[in-house]
Amino acid sequence: MKLRKGHLYIIVTLCFVISFVAINCKYDRFYRVNGINNDNRALIEMYLDEQEQEYLIENAIPVNEFIKYITYSEFNLEYYQFYNALDKTKKYSNYDELISVANQLANKLEVAYGNDAISYCDTLVHNDLVLAYINQDSFDFDNIDYYQLIRSIYDESDYSYISDTNKYIQIMQEDEDLNDDDLYDQVKELSANFTKTSLATLFNTELQPNAQRIYNPSEPTLVVNNTTYIGGYEPKNLVTTLGIPRTNYSMYLQEETFNHLLEMYRACYQECGSGMILTKAYVGYDVATLEDRGVVAGYNEFQLGNTVTLQQLEISVEDFVETEIYQWLLNHSYEYGFVLRYPADKTIITGHEFNPTIFRYVGVEVATTMHQQNLCLEEYNNLNVNE
Repeated sequence: MKLRKGHLYIIVTLCFVISFVAINCKYDRFYRVNGINNDNRALIEMYLDEQEQEYLIENAIPVNEFIKYITYSEFNLEYYQFYNALDKTKKYSNYDELISVANQLANKLEVAYGNDAISYCDTLVHNDLVLAYINQDSFDFDNIDYYQLIRSIYDESDYSYISDTNKYIQIMQEDEDLNDDDLYDQVKELSANFTKTSLATLFNTELQPNAQRIYNPSEPTLVVNNTTYIGGYEPKNLVTTLGIPRTNYSMYLQEETFNHLLEMYRACYQECGSGMILTKAYVGYDVATLEDRGVVAGYNEFQLGNTVTLQQLEISVEDFVETEIYQWLLNHSYEYGFVLRYPADKTIITGHEFNPTIFRYVGVEVATTMHQQNLCLEEYNNLNVNE
């Protein structure tokens, strides 16, 4: 009886072992992998080593999330989410390039942000800043909104806007106590008014005593003097002053300023006859100091493209005040948006000696107010600030 029980135990044990082996032989370790079939199973076993296969199984990664990349030499299963994030941008012509870029991105992000790397990847993809992040070690996620503004004035493959923006933001915050909204608005003004070169001049030049940087030099009533620095600013809508007698053929003004000056010249011509001539218009940063003794480039009002010097042929500046043209301009220039920039009775306020030839375009509405209230530009600005 004992012998029979021993035999039975052996038989049961043997059956269990045989069943266990049989079950394991038929066991599919990829059963938790969604989308598995014979074709991609073969690819997985061919291109993924044992460690990668275990990673696939443990994380239950769906086959369709990575299978289209699996045959490429630089493929790394752990980076499949980065591949998919970049693939959605439709910016890459082939998977070799996409995988190479994604691998660089993933490596850099994982070192910096660990398990949150994919979240930062999504932010970069959303803002089209992947290559900028890869190529610039000074990339700061806190400055992304500012990067998006400043990059518009750089060439597409020039990622130096990252380090430049960081520098400019730091300087702006040191110069003024700006909240986030005000800082964003100021940077927006910079991107609208400056080029890469002129912006660099604005921030890389040491200011004169008591001077401040001007971020919006296109403001119509801006006062430019030795306390307001506009750097290498150049208006974007300059046009040649055709149709107006001038001392030099290549003279330029902002388009709106020129159109109103042309109207004013024609009106003056009808009432006073010929004689008015344009002797000075826009002056670029590179020649500002050469043309204006004592006026440093970047502090020159003629860089704005809306200041002009008007004279009468064969009449000196001193004698211009006695001419019919000058009297006509005093009485009518505001109707065309121009004001005498440095009036005789405002020298203490303007800090500039009387000059009967310099006129500034500020727009018809502002010029009319200034004319009616006998205001110089500094007074007009002070009045509006106080209001």
